[in-house]
Amino acid sequence: MSKKGINLVVGDIYDMMAIWKSWYRGNVNDFHYFTMKMADGVEKQCERLTMNIPKKVCEDFAKLLWSEKVQIKLDKKKNTERLLEVLDSKENNFKVNFPSFLERVFALGTGVTVEYKKDDKTIIDYIDGDLVIPYKYTNSYINGLITVSRFTKGTDNNKKYFTHITYHEFKDNKYTKLNELYKSSNETTLGKELPFNDMFSDVLEFEEFETDNPHFQVWKPVIANNFDTDSPLGISILANQIDKFKAIDTEYDSFNREFRTGKKRVLIDRTAVKKKTEVDSDGKINYVSYFDNNDEVYVAIAGMENQPVKEIDFNLRYQEHISSINAQLNYISAGVGLGQNYYNFDGQGVKTATEVVSENSDTYRTKKHHEIMVNDCLYDLVKAICELEGITYKSINIVFDDSIIEDENALIQRGLELYQNKVISLEKFMQKYLHYEESEIQEEITKIQNENKLVQPEGMDFFGMEQETESQEEEVVENG
Repeated sequence: MSKKGINLVVGDIYDMMAIWKSWYRGNVNDFHYFTMKMADGVEKQCERLTMNIPKKVCEDFAKLLWSEKVQIKLDKKKNTERLLEVLDSKENNFKVNFPSFLERVFALGTGVTVEYKKDDKTIIDYIDGDLVIPYKYTNSYINGLITVSRFTKGTDNNKKYFTHITYHEFKDNKYTKLNELYKSSNETTLGKELPFNDMFSDVLEFEEFETDNPHFQVWKPVIANNFDTDSPLGISILANQIDKFKAIDTEYDSFNREFRTGKKRVLIDRTAVKKKTEVDSDGKINYVSYFDNNDEVYVAIAGMENQPVKEIDFNLRYQEHISSINAQLNYISAGVGLGQNYYNFDGQGVKTATEVVSENSDTYRTKKHHEIMVNDCLYDLVKAICELEGITYKSINIVFDDSIIEDENALIQRGLELYQNKVISLEKFMQKYLHYEESEIQEEITKIQNENKLVQPEGMDFFGMEQETESQEEEVVENG
């Protein structure tokens, strides 16, 4: 691999990633922190409260697409078990790390997984999109990219910044990796290149693999990049919803301010809060205040001499705020493809819809839309692991969890009814609804047939299907 002639894709898309990341984090400097001029003309620094809906949206997309019920199977059970050992090793912790990674993919618009060997173990790196630079691509397919990681050594004035850069390229059935290391005294500069193996003696500086599958995958939400149409990078699921996030945080901050500024007030004359002297029966002088100076309910003003205490009780616009926030939540959920009424605000927090999601709903179509990307990238990741581990396979089967659409038992019951009504075959029922591999189906059917002969009444199988016998056929002929 040569670095000559490499054109890096940098610029506006990374500036946008920084904005999407700040909204995902829930802390946008030029929005959640602002200056307000008070009644006396003094400017005060204020913080706007946030519902952090961007984080919630990304979490829900990850949950829609991934759960512990998702199945990854190879054609042989022992090979599947070996694959799962690699995925669930303490180094990879796929069940924990992958959902978090997928959440950040939807937040930043891009993410990369890289598979490699270290200390004779297969390792998966989960890399965020703002640490990835593509340099070779066709349309949106990226086959050359740079991944960046940074670390520091030393403290205070002796602090040094190290940047580890890896070039990944896939071309003509060859996957190549080139590692570089740089050191700088300044956090914002790359600095001087160092011999890579001086610091990473156990990692090859250059590697080359003969393979039809690269050991990296680029994950992107299946939505068009309308911010930079020339970039092969994806865009955040949040990208076109920023104005709506601003609106809902503005209304949520107003909702909370309504309780702070709208509470009951009692107006009293300013002189009433001053301490007065009283002499007790023993002649001891005490200073007495008739009102608690720390009580926020009382407001002391001038000009109320000889006037009774005046109570002011504001009407809180509680329901109006809730209705407005729910309207904004509907705009957001529809905008990201989750449909209307996916979220609901009840005055205490945001709740996700719990009703059954139908197959013709926006939520279901959006889930299936993005499953295409997850399936393709996950398929390639499994292929890379199998290659590194020497695991043989004939097929890779990824079964997604549709229990949000309908309960698994209800799905099996539906399939059983289709089979009993002769709409689908037994093989189709076992494959689609029971998730059997093709290689397992015939073996299982043979076992079922043998058990039917032993324990079932004649003319009935395990699934309740009546079977015609020769005597039944003859009776029909005679009656005819």
